[in-house]
Amino acid sequence: MRYNQFSYTPVSEEQMLTELQALGFDLSPIKSDKANFELFVRKTFFNYADTDYPLSTLLADEQTDLLTFFTSDQELTADIFYHVSLQILGFVPGVDYTNLADFLEKIAFPVTFDNIIKNIYHLLNCRKKSGNTLIDHLVAQELIPQDNTYHFFNGKVLSTFTTHDLIREVVYVETGLDTDEDGQIDLVKVNIIRPRFDGQVPAMMTNSPYQQGVNEPASDKALYKMAGELQTKEATQIIVASPSQPELLNGTAPSKTSSPAEETFTYQGRFTTLNDYFLSRGFANIYVSGIGTLGSQGLMTSGDYRQIQSFKAVIDWLNGRAVAFTSQRRDKQIRADWSNGKVATTGLSYLGTLSTGLATTGVDGLEVIIAEAGISSWYDYYRENGLIVSPGGYPGEDLDSLAELTYSKSLQAGDFLKTKDKHQAFISQMAKDLNRETGDFSQFWQDRNYLPNLDKIKAEVVYTHGLQDWNVKPIHVYNVFNQLLPSVKKHLFLHLGAHVYMNNWQSIDFRESINGLLSQKLLAYQSNYQLPEIIWQDNSADQSWQTLDQFGSQTYQTLELGDSEEQIENSYDEETFTRYDKDFNAFKQDLFTDKANQVTVDLKLDADLFINGRIKLNLRVKSSVAKGLISAQVLDFGPAKRITAIPVPLAPRAVDNGRNFVQEHLMELPMPETPHRVLTKGHLNLQNRNDLMTVEPVTPDTWMDVALELQPTVYKLKKGDTLRLLVYTTDFEHTVRDNRSWQITVDLSQSNIQLPLNTSN
Repeated sequence: MRYNQFSYTPVSEEQMLTELQALGFDLSPIKSDKANFELFVRKTFFNYADTDYPLSTLLADEQTDLLTFFTSDQELTADIFYHVSLQILGFVPGVDYTNLADFLEKIAFPVTFDNIIKNIYHLLNCRKKSGNTLIDHLVAQELIPQDNTYHFFNGKVLSTFTTHDLIREVVYVETGLDTDEDGQIDLVKVNIIRPRFDGQVPAMMTNSPYQQGVNEPASDKALYKMAGELQTKEATQIIVASPSQPELLNGTAPSKTSSPAEETFTYQGRFTTLNDYFLSRGFANIYVSGIGTLGSQGLMTSGDYRQIQSFKAVIDWLNGRAVAFTSQRRDKQIRADWSNGKVATTGLSYLGTLSTGLATTGVDGLEVIIAEAGISSWYDYYRENGLIVSPGGYPGEDLDSLAELTYSKSLQAGDFLKTKDKHQAFISQMAKDLNRETGDFSQFWQDRNYLPNLDKIKAEVVYTHGLQDWNVKPIHVYNVFNQLLPSVKKHLFLHLGAHVYMNNWQSIDFRESINGLLSQKLLAYQSNYQLPEIIWQDNSADQSWQTLDQFGSQTYQTLELGDSEEQIENSYDEETFTRYDKDFNAFKQDLFTDKANQVTVDLKLDADLFINGRIKLNLRVKSSVAKGLISAQVLDFGPAKRITAIPVPLAPRAVDNGRNFVQEHLMELPMPETPHRVLTKGHLNLQNRNDLMTVEPVTPDTWMDVALELQPTVYKLKKGDTLRLLVYTTDFEHTVRDNRSWQITVDLSQSNIQLPLNTSN
């Protein structure tokens, strides 16, 4: 374990004493350090009638147990403080460590022994080996009662709301839309879980089209075969307007009375345990699937601003600006009198995507979005530089197959009977509009592009994204984060994982950092907490995180690629093509070891490099035909210990999200020896070589200079490391699988690679 503490806020000694005494730690500056420390340690064992016993089981130093130390005349030293503190945090002398000084340095222990009151206060904010902070662990053990009122420590709200007596209710909110054109405004179903509280509470809102169920058979039928011909496109200039906004219908006039909810539920599928963490801290949990899902009305419009509006309407209802009903009869209205109107959104992937889309409406009441691995432009999810490019791991998926997956109204046979024809007509039109023939940008994709509306964002934004996420690739967060207005408060956690949550990792206090922010923004708690703008997981050491000043540098180091001309044959023999077509991982294995049709350039570094941004490939190429595609990847190549992309469990059910509530595994990204690591990748249609919006002809056997910017990354390399550049045509994981015989020739003597260099901290 290594401490990377971003949630702790230094406060005055007066405030420390006030907060400590409110929890029953009756410390005093007039007492000796030893007396205060003994009082603290005994209080941590409040569930013992006789605290002498647990003290006798701890070690003060190599010769003395803690009870003996406290009854002696020996002074409290730094070493004794550290030994005892580590044991309270779950570390075992002789098991987890033998040399105290070395271990403190290894784990970057954040408490420096100087002022005992400050040290104790800080120690309570440190994570135990098992994942929870010490204060959260003690509160979960009933240090203070569950009185369903708000209590704070170091600017963070504590788990003092019972999760055993919750209010669960369902309402149906008017959206202002009629996407299925049945003459009625579409209603969306809202599942609410909230604590009992004599007052108003904020809400954690998760917008998930998956939440009411998915139709995998329908989605599978809509998948596309990737084998096929790369089309030659007509030269054209693509022109689009601003993203289309829905015209809203006049809704029902608000009633002066509010009826109680008529519908409830028991189980709520979990998409992020961050909601559960805040539920036990006095936040409502709200789950909305949106239009076109089971229990709601309308069509699945998939990523456009009609879908976004169906979530915005819920925030409007929470603030008294929209109407909700107790049932789909629409005869009784219900108000959100329990809501303080302040909302934070949560969730990963599609869920995080909708958070960004929702923020671009500028809706009042949306205070914070926590968007994890979210899409910022749907074109960049299913296309790239004029090519059809499937998200990693999902070859053949497109927006219509995703719409089929999430149109969960099809899971309710009687309801589907009424909407089946309209749904199928809508999906058929979508299949035409998404245009798999060319892979070009269009108004259809512009309507699902949130970047043009970033200037409307008023909420504070928190993004998390994996630099090994080849599903929702890093370009999504790179674009949105760097194009936000300077007035928007923004934060970014860049980790080294894939398409994964990070809130239960051992190495970083993510939940606690979000707690500090939401306590300020949604509970109006006054603190000096400052969440850093960019926090990056350092690849050069295990469990190491640091702050950055930028994501993306415009300072480059250029490396030449060689002096030869190399030809890439696009086609494979039938046996090899069939093997790759059946399993793209077989292709990747051959590609990384220089066994596919490719150009491989190994570049040994003569100095340390800190890459931050988009690596650029400047290539001189020619195609044997009037079309062509270029794929490229850059690897950190050669056996070495590297942090890998999928978190593994360290301790089962160790992380408590309340008081014995939704306990989850403590996780971490491991750091084994690996043969290589993919740093970045990219794809380009040669007919879009200069601009996404310009389709140009390719003249066979004529040299072209093309620039391909790869996916953004942040990565440290050492002198002597090898960068392996792979240039090829068909990518069996991502692109169309065209097995026709044509060639791309690369003039390496007129080509280079440009590495963006980190220029700060």
